[in-house]
Amino acid sequence: MSPKTILVTVPMEHLPEARGVLDESGRVIYTDHPSRNEILPLLPEVDAIFPNTKMMLDAAIINASPRLKVICTPSTGTDHIDKNYCKARGVEVLSITRDYELLKTITSTAEHAFGLMVNVVRNMPWSYDSVREGDWDYTRFRGRELQGRVLGIVGYGRLGTMMSRFARAFDMEVLAFDPYVVVPDDWVTQVDLDELLARSEIISLHVHLTPETYGMVDRSWFDRMGGTYLVNTSRGCLIDEAALLDALEDGRVKAAGLDVICGEIEGDTRAHPLVQYASSHSTLMITPHCGGMSYDGQEKAFRFAAQKLRRYLETV
Repeated sequence: MSPKTILVTVPMEHLPEARGVLDESGRVIYTDHPSRNEILPLLPEVDAIFPNTKMMLDAAIINASPRLKVICTPSTGTDHIDKNYCKARGVEVLSITRDYELLKTITSTAEHAFGLMVNVVRNMPWSYDSVREGDWDYTRFRGRELQGRVLGIVGYGRLGTMMSRFARAFDMEVLAFDPYVVVPDDWVTQVDLDELLARSEIISLHVHLTPETYGMVDRSWFDRMGGTYLVNTSRGCLIDEAALLDALEDGRVKAAGLDVICGEIEGDTRAHPLVQYASSHSTLMITPHCGGMSYDGQEKAFRFAAQKLRRYLETV
């Protein structure tokens, strides 16, 4: 049996263990965030794709891959894959979404969310920019202590739980809204959405993007906020971004820290309204979806996903 061909579209030179597993699994074509035009000539010989989250694996990509048997993404999110079309074409989709024993060892995204919170509450990015420009005026950058602040966590799964534990260490009051779980932690008060929006001084989103949650953070949410800080490291399309811009303008959202924006996979991020706003306002901090991009977390996740892919390829 000839070796399977695996197309990797994410940089892996810094992940020797995960790369070693892939090299043992077949003939590997390594690319570094290729464009659609760059990837298309490679697809006719590909049996498996090990993708990044920066390109939509849609019907056009799948149709250009007649030998494709499996897509294995080393991520919990799968919204960069047209799963319905994959199912129709008989292409298996593997991810680490439900590999809970692995995921509880990876704290990168929760740490990033907490870091975004600290940054926007203490005005760190804008005070840093001020110093770089030659100023030394602290009066414009007074922030708030985290101790005693009320943090509202939306979605109390793995990352929401981690976020609550970090907040507990900072002596914050923690509320949680999640209609699908019973919160087991005695330092967290489980509330309904109305109470969370009314009481929270900071809100952090830890929710998967689904048809149900698409645009869930809408104008009705912002209408119930008053000087609230907002953090999102989940997916950009959870938020009605036009409504967020209005809320930033009128102060219902005092400041926001985002690691994700809607349309980031295929859109022009430089022209994105939130990116444009952040370039000229000291109330919005955006990072380029790097919450999970630690060396440690990537090695764990990519190695595990590569092992999952190898086991699958041994069966086909």
